[in-house]
Amino acid sequence: MAVDPRDAGPQPYHRLLRNDITPRGYVFLGALTVLVGWFVASLVILTIQQSIRTDPKGTVSWFGLLATNLSLIVLIPLTMVVAAKLNRQTPGLLSSVIGTLRWRPLAVFGAAAVLLELVMLGVIQLGGVDVLGDGPDGVASDAAAVIAVTLLTSTFQAAGEEYFFRGYLLQAVGALVRSSLIAVLVTTVLFTMAHGIWPWESPALFLDRFAFGLVAGLLVIRTGGLEASIAAHAANNVITFVYAALTDTVGDSLGATDAPWSLVAVDVVKFAAFGAIALLLARKQGLATRCDLPLASHPALGSGPGKRLV
Repeated sequence: MAVDPRDAGPQPYHRLLRNDITPRGYVFLGALTVLVGWFVASLVILTIQQSIRTDPKGTVSWFGLLATNLSLIVLIPLTMVVAAKLNRQTPGLLSSVIGTLRWRPLAVFGAAAVLLELVMLGVIQLGGVDVLGDGPDGVASDAAAVIAVTLLTSTFQAAGEEYFFRGYLLQAVGALVRSSLIAVLVTTVLFTMAHGIWPWESPALFLDRFAFGLVAGLLVIRTGGLEASIAAHAANNVITFVYAALTDTVGDSLGATDAPWSLVAVDVVKFAAFGAIALLLARKQGLATRCDLPLASHPALGSGPGKRLV
């Protein structure tokens, strides 16, 4: 069979799960394996949480938030193990095109994302923009614990979602189609649907989730890794839940089924602004966007380059 010349040489991020060692169809099996593993782990975690403490309807305690975050954090090891063991991908290529998470760029993107989140929070407060729920209702009784859980686990929870949607799934679609835009659009729709939001139920909230997924996916392609998307996702979640703890709206934030258009407009501007800033920062740091490493880990040769998973 003739080899397409476009498959020779350094490859972009979304094509890194495609190799000559495993059949392309394994990406479907891999995605199913991750989902089943996540379902089982979530069932165990949330069952333990419910057996210990059940939150009143419409509310989320620090313990409920912790269980939710832990159930999503498991996606990190699940995606890595499936990619390395089932798809024989060189370890670390879910993180970036250089085979490991690039920590300095992650910190730079994170600082920019947090600063932008704080600026936009100021805009929301000073501009009288409607927020989720019925508005601030004082400080939550367990605010300190909610903030502690948020600071300790929400970054990893966000990373879990990114490793699955912008990591494994983006590369899985990219193993089947060459277009990075199609890969981004497909995973963005899946990401939005996974949040239980449908356009005919809440077009505003659907657009909000879709806009984030679209910007995050494009950043992964243009920066060659998950660092920018993790930073944006983590900053959004951390600022959101710290604010929610201080206004007793944690349940509204976590279980949102609709959103005011004014808040969505601010969010969309924020996502777009971060996208532009992240691209400038990536260019300034000279981040690689194509992979020079072997895409497959040969059993006889060990793990090869990029041995670290993150």
